[in-house]
Amino acid sequence: MPESAATYPANLGANRAAVVWEDQIWVLARHDAGTALGLTLHAREAEALGQLDDEHASQLGRISNRLVRILEHIEGADTVQIGRVPGPHVNATFEVTGVADDRLHDIAVKLSNWGGEARA
Repeated sequence: MPESAATYPANLGANRAAVVWEDQIWVLARHDAGTALGLTLHAREAEALGQLDDEHASQLGRISNRLVRILEHIEGADTVQIGRVPGPHVNATFEVTGVADDRLHDIAVKLSNWGGEARA
């Protein structure tokens, strides 16, 4: 997807440089998590958890599951924590200790093996 054609969720703000991976429905971006590597999966559209259609809910589950598997298998990875940011948009957060920012490209490429485009 060309960047000029991409629409980014308003809650991502101007921090498009933080985008790690994206497809037509979802955007995975880096967030500050202190000493942990923090990632947030954003829905492009303003959909709330509980209001997702079945296809988007299924995608959220599949992407989240794949991302946890990827994070758990990176050398040095410790605990992967998953959370949610309350608000009008679906946001799933992932934090893993023991993984440095320089592994973002590896994470993005592995996730893009299932679809979407690596941006990191």
